[in-house]
Amino acid sequence: MDSGVVMFLLFIAAIVGTILVGLEREKTAREKCRRFSESIAIEGSVLRLPLETRLKRGRFVLRGEWRGAKNRYYHIERSFKATGELSAGEIELIPEPFSVEVKRNDDALVELPAYLVEEGKFKNTVIVPIIPSYSIELDKESLEVSKDLEFAHLRVNVLEAGFFGKLYVNVSKCRGARVELEKEGLHTKEKLTEVKGSGETEVSRKFWTKPMILIMSRNYSDPRKLRTVFGKNEILEGHGEYILRLTLDVPFSKDEHDTSKVTVRLGGEVPTEPEEPEVKVVV
Repeated sequence: MDSGVVMFLLFIAAIVGTILVGLEREKTAREKCRRFSESIAIEGSVLRLPLETRLKRGRFVLRGEWRGAKNRYYHIERSFKATGELSAGEIELIPEPFSVEVKRNDDALVELPAYLVEEGKFKNTVIVPIIPSYSIELDKESLEVSKDLEFAHLRVNVLEAGFFGKLYVNVSKCRGARVELEKEGLHTKEKLTEVKGSGETEVSRKFWTKPMILIMSRNYSDPRKLRTVFGKNEILEGHGEYILRLTLDVPFSKDEHDTSKVTVRLGGEVPTEPEEPEVKVVV
């Protein structure tokens, strides 16, 4: 057999072997996280661990994107930024800032409050408590765009965990208007509503409110798996800076825009009888 063919076959075998090893390690990590999820208990606002354990407290950050031209592969960067250490048998479940962006093209930027298990059979398991609480501010509550005598107007009011408003559109030549929410970071856009031609409609956006405990792997969790958790193909959730954009769709010319900055901070109040968090494995 030609030496070039042999080298090619060895190269293919090495790639296949690497993939199989990676899949097996991911499977093992998923099983470890599953067993850990079954060993914990939630009592009110406290998460009980199976035993007292050394933990690092901090932020778990995941970035994902497709790379390569011919041989495309999905690259994930995972980092745990520690802010402290403790030894504990329980974790108090309190609201902390979180941010999740996963685009349709799989670009992802995720930052979560987390506890990293430092020892024992569950070492490198990451506990992510998501206890939503929000304080929302709008840079301005009234947006308006116009072209000649045609216009669109949006009036928005803040709600406890989002905002609500009405869009009015009066056009003849323009196609209509749309309202989008965009987050700084990956600039993920979400269309909230659209009016074709003239008319009016309601606009509303509620941020994630269900408490969750995510059990993840320091080395193998994939941000794309969060789609199952949030029930969306494109995820735009959490705290941070957003842009609310009103656009007048102008044919054969530049669209007209008006924007308002939406600042989502951590809220100051925790429900006296919060919903019990659901535990989910994300590997």
